[in-house]
Amino acid sequence: MPRRIATSILAFLLLAGVVLAADKTYNATLIKVDVRKKLLLVKIEDEKKEYVVDSKTKYIGPRGGVSEDGIKDDRLKPGALLQLVIAGNNKTVREVHLPERSK
Repeated sequence: MPRRIATSILAFLLLAGVVLAADKTYNATLIKVDVRKKLLLVKIEDEKKEYVVDSKTKYIGPRGGVSEDGIKDDRLKPGALLQLVIAGNNKTVREVHLPERSK
C-alpha cells in the first residue's frame, strides 16, 4: 500500500512539472531589438519583459511563411504587434509571429 501511494505521488509530481514547463503564448508590443545581444524587449500587459532569441527561434509571417532574416527582419521595429511563444524556462523565445509588412 505505501508503495502504491508513493508511486501515485511521484506520477503526480512529474505530470505537474510537465504542465508547468509547457510553452506559453503571449501577445506583445515590441519596444526594442538588440541584435548584438539577441534580445527582444517587449511590453506584455503593461509590463516590460526581455526575452532571449537563439538559432532555434522561428520567425513566422502572418501567412505562415518562415522569415530567413530572423532577428534582422524589417518587421521587427518598435511598436510592432507580435505573438511570442515562450519556452518553459520563461526566458527563451521559440517562435515570433510577425505582423504584415507595412507599405
